[in-house]
Amino acid sequence: MVDHPSESVNHWLGVWEVNSLHACRAELGEGRRAWAETAMYALARAEAAGLDAIAANVRRFNLRAYLIDSLGSTRSPLLNPDALAIDILAALPVELENAAEWAADWRQRPHKQLLALRQCKNLLAPAEIIRSHLSETPTARTLDQWLALRAQLP
Repeated sequence: MVDHPSESVNHWLGVWEVNSLHACRAELGEGRRAWAETAMYALARAEAAGLDAIAANVRRFNLRAYLIDSLGSTRSPLLNPDALAIDILAALPVELENAAEWAADWRQRPHKQLLALRQCKNLLAPAEIIRSHLSETPTARTLDQWLALRAQLP
C-alpha cells in the first residue's frame, strides 16, 4: 500500500518551500503574510507527519525573523519579535548553564551533547536578526546571554 502524498513529510516540505519562497518576495508587499501563514501551516503538517521538531522550528523561526526584519513587527504571533524570542527560548534543548559548561570543552563531549549544542546554535540564529526589535524584558536579557554564548557553540 502506498501512503497518500498529503501525509508525506516531503510533500508538506515541498509546500513549505514554495510558500516560504513567496513569503520572502519583497515585491509582494503585505501579501507576503498570507504566503507565510500558508507556509507555517505546511510546516506544521510536515511536523505532524514526522519532521523533527528542532528542524521545523529552525525553519519556522528563520522565516518569522526575516519577515519581522523586512515587514516590521506587529502584535500578530507571526510578526511579534517578543513572541518569537519566547518561542526560541522555549525550543532550546538545553539549559543555559549546561550549554555554557558544555561549550567550554565541546570537543570532548559525547555526540548527544554536541548535537544539543549545535541545535541551540541553529535555533538562536534568528534571534540575532530580531534582537534590535525586542522590548527590554527579562526574555530579551536571557536571549542576550544565549547570544553571547552562541559564538562559542560548535
